Amino acid sequence: MAYLALYREWRPRTFKDIVGQEHITKTLVNALKQEKIAHAYLFSGPRGTGKTTAAKVLAKALNCEQRDGEEPCNQCASCLSIDHGSSMEVFEIDAASNRGIDEIRDLRENVKLSALQGKYKVYIIDEVHMLTTEAFNALLKTLEEPPAQVVFILATTEVQKIPLTILSRTQRFEFHRISVENIQKRLVEVCTSLGRQVNSNALVVIAQKSEGGLRDALSIMDQCLLQDDPIGVEDVYQVLGMVGETFSAQLVEALLSSDYGKSLTFLAEGIEQGRDPRQIIRELLDYLRQMLLTIATGETPLVAPHIQAQLVKQSEQIGISRMLRWISILLQGEGQLKYATNARLAAELLLVQTIHESQPTSLSGQEEILKRLSVVEQQIQGTCLNRGDTPEETSPAGSKVGRAIPNDLTSSLKPPKAETKVVDSGIAQGPLQNLSIEGIQARWNEVLDQVKKRKKSTQAFLMEGKPVQLEENTLTLLFREGCSFHRDKVSQSENRQTIEAVLKQLFGSSLTLQNFMSNEFQTKETPESQELKTQEQALVDKAKDMFGAELVVVKDG
Repeated sequence: MAYLALYREWRPRTFKDIVGQEHITKTLVNALKQEKIAHAYLFSGPRGTGKTTAAKVLAKALNCEQRDGEEPCNQCASCLSIDHGSSMEVFEIDAASNRGIDEIRDLRENVKLSALQGKYKVYIIDEVHMLTTEAFNALLKTLEEPPAQVVFILATTEVQKIPLTILSRTQRFEFHRISVENIQKRLVEVCTSLGRQVNSNALVVIAQKSEGGLRDALSIMDQCLLQDDPIGVEDVYQVLGMVGETFSAQLVEALLSSDYGKSLTFLAEGIEQGRDPRQIIRELLDYLRQMLLTIATGETPLVAPHIQAQLVKQSEQIGISRMLRWISILLQGEGQLKYATNARLAAELLLVQTIHESQPTSLSGQEEILKRLSVVEQQIQGTCLNRGDTPEETSPAGSKVGRAIPNDLTSSLKPPKAETKVVDSGIAQGPLQNLSIEGIQARWNEVLDQVKKRKKSTQAFLMEGKPVQLEENTLTLLFREGCSFHRDKVSQSENRQTIEAVLKQLFGSSLTLQNFMSNEFQTKETPESQELKTQEQALVDKAKDMFGAELVVVKDG
């Protein structure tokens, strides 16, 4: 007897055997039970999810001579003939190869003939979206006024291409992608029935790579079973022509370390194993997608179990901001790879570009100036308080020039106050003792570690913020451009309270956070007298002397 492929051998023959489409099978069973059979159905959804199978089971149930409740018996002549494709009442039509108006006209003529043996004449039109506009128009009249005892079942993977006039005359059923768990469960049944030994992790990989299609999963399994037992994860990767998630995890490690040589070496090893550079980049993007979902939702990643812990650790190290830059660069490059004449060179350049363009950048020149000026201001104020006089400036000739720093001027060097909601924790918000912004900056990594112990997602958002100013009980965090998402998350009540609790624990003082983007943290120029403007200019000149004129940028407004 000729060999029968697994997806054909294990095709469901009853409604209860159809996997992952309970919302559809329950409705069809109830329709049979109540004898409310529509004249036209539309089954839409991804490939390999059971559309044609459900259509054939429904056709068998409608014509079964010894139906067991609402399920076909699969033993009578009608059921057997439908299974073998020789039934005189059930017609399967491939619209991809019979898409013209002539074929639909023939169908309309045949529809007029009554069923010979069974109760219903069933037409299953697969990939119905391939019909031409003229063919749809010819079919429309038949669907509008169908003969008695005729049922049309239209199946498609692209329902958006079906004319609305057709959709409105059918009962539509949307088939879902089958979950990894349900696919894995069916694969276990197949392996047990065949007496084959397949590693559970290998079954997970097959289920994931089938993308919700049980037929695809059975086809992959069919090919994997040609290997010797026990069949492992690497065997599956070889069958699929993939380098595997372990390879992608190692490549991410190289990218994290910003090691150009190591990244290119890994790529070369994958190519030497016969892998297509395009496929390597696609798998890297799939791996990064799981990292993104993990850090954004906190849910367990859909990767092989032995990779999950490593993926979670990497997602915490990389941070969501850098991860988004990686994905953006790789997605853009992956779209160009298909047109590259030298795919290997294009993939190498893409990895180098990913490392180069995602290097952590320091604060911009203006932000750095503001940070240094804040330190100078605090030093000047401290000197004035200790000596009880005004700060003095040495002129180029060496003489002392007394210059008071007005409160208006010092306030103009500080960012605008944000409206921050302070939660009453019962702790007095008094002045801080022996605490400076330098001290907080020196222990900021310790703050991140303590926040991580309390809530990992909060630490991931906080990593993109840097403490730049401490004013009384208010600590200002600065987020660089492109990290507004992180700023908003840190500003949320739950995350802010977690961070403030850690600051209280480490520094013994109650601090209130205020968060700014880098473009918000700018100096203000208030309308003052000419004397005030002169004083401001003098302070700017001093900053240029201290830090260099090329680093000082003064902007109006």
